[in-house]
Amino acid sequence: MNEFNLKDNKVIIVIISIIISIFLCVFFYTRSNLENEYTELDNYNMLQNETNIEQEQEDISKIYIHVTGAVKNEGVVEIKEGSRIADAVEAANGFSENADISQINLAYQLEDGQKIYIPRINDEKVNGEEKVLQKEYVTDEAGDDIIIEDETSNIKSKENEKININTADQSDLEEIPGVGEATAQKIIEYRKLNGKFKTIEDIKNVSGIGDSKFENMKEKICVK
Repeated sequence: MNEFNLKDNKVIIVIISIIISIFLCVFFYTRSNLENEYTELDNYNMLQNETNIEQEQEDISKIYIHVTGAVKNEGVVEIKEGSRIADAVEAANGFSENADISQINLAYQLEDGQKIYIPRINDEKVNGEEKVLQKEYVTDEAGDDIIIEDETSNIKSKENEKININTADQSDLEEIPGVGEATAQKIIEYRKLNGKFKTIEDIKNVSGIGDSKFENMKEKICVK
């Protein structure tokens, strides 16, 4: 009888051991699968987040430029932020055969919303210089009569326009309140020696421009 009970106990122990082994195998297998699923889900979510961030950054870094004149396809082009006039022309499928690029600074860096005109060889000449009569706003930074605004644009009056003290010439500087010929020359000399002004307050580093004079001119000037 005792021998029978001993055998029965051994059988029960073996059965229990098998059940425990099976349970542990199922447990660890299920856990491993869950961990893999969670890892894959985390990786997927991380990839999606990175993709969304890259997409947002890509969208933010795009600018739109209106290209007209001597290009193959006039219209609005999409280019990367920090692009140059040359990039905008390339996006418009390049220059047309009658393009006159001698006036243009192709390395000029563009900003979102600008309109550029690429001159044609046969543009009307005024006083021996090529001028395009449709232009309302002109900047010499990009070339002669290159960046323009249409008549329908909301163009600020000259009285309200700020003068960029980093690029303004003698006559433009003299339009700043309190700046005469001598002070304008000092500003130009300062730029030659020290480079561009980083803030409008830096103009106080120019000899003869103190706090009082700066207060009178600060609403009229800017730096770009």
